[in-house]
Amino acid sequence: MPDDVFASFVDFQEPLTDGSLISIFPDIADPTGQITAVDSHHVGLEPGYYLISYKVSVLFEQANYMQVTPFYNGVPHIERGIYFATAVDGSTACGAGFLILRAPAATQFSLTFSSSGTATEGEVNLTILKLRRPL
Repeated sequence: MPDDVFASFVDFQEPLTDGSLISIFPDIADPTGQITAVDSHHVGLEPGYYLISYKVSVLFEQANYMQVTPFYNGVPHIERGIYFATAVDGSTACGAGFLILRAPAATQFSLTFSSSGTATEGEVNLTILKLRRPL
């Protein structure tokens, strides 16, 4: 049985604004090259199936909401996103998402942040595991 293929990405203390891509930086690299950091916002995935886990938390100075939307295979996937609303000033918003991504061709994965205001202390953890299932 071949070794597992996986990688993880992180960021912390990131200010996030409406419509921005969330920054992610390599934490544990995939030596096989099937999961790669394309730039500070995108992860490249070779064809296959992937289990993706992500968690995002932020701090809002005023009542607000946070929507995080994954983007892959050329389109946003709001049905796989997370949403959190705060009702008081100085609140933390957080959420986690899990999905199985089918990449019939090489694709890029990213996370987009939406909100009615700016968030501070943004933190993200992204873990990607390539599944042993042929396309």
